[in-house]
Amino acid sequence: MTNSVRPINTEPGLLSLAAVHKTGWQSGPVRQKGIGLVEVMIGVLIFAGGVMAVTGMQSQAIRANHDAIQRSQAVWMANAAAELMRLNPAGLPTYVRESSVASANLDAFCQGSPPYCIGTTCAADLMASFDMYGLMCSSANTMIEPKMDIQCDGSCGPTDKVRILVSWGARGSEKGVLADRQQVELRYNRN
Repeated sequence: MTNSVRPINTEPGLLSLAAVHKTGWQSGPVRQKGIGLVEVMIGVLIFAGGVMAVTGMQSQAIRANHDAIQRSQAVWMANAAAELMRLNPAGLPTYVRESSVASANLDAFCQGSPPYCIGTTCAADLMASFDMYGLMCSSANTMIEPKMDIQCDGSCGPTDKVRILVSWGARGSEKGVLADRQQVELRYNRN
């Protein structure tokens, strides 16, 4: 008696069950052994979209940070002007006049040399001119188009209220988000 193994599948071109197990070949869908070009392109597109989103958020953060710096500089200017006016109450009309002259043309205002006024040897008007030159010309380097408007309620007497409005140009303003100019207002009583 001869022991012969007969293939289960006897159709021509097909492997027997023993041959399938021996070679590892399986019938059915073909197994993929690598990443196709389509999958790579989809991955690259998803990655590029994520990078663009992060870049957009970064530019918004830079804009918001710049606006915060401008706003803090404006608040500093308004507070400094109020303190200088409190130290030199007789020079208030000069502060009002010099702020409008400086705001009208800051470049021309800062081109001139500041009045020399150090210590208590200066008159009130000269001290006010010196103070405004220092405030406006130092902020010209850190703010976009700074302007300061100082006004008194009444005749700038010792009991009148003073309004200080500092404004600056907004960088990268978008429609409906930021105006062309931002501003900070400070009011105080002189008494």
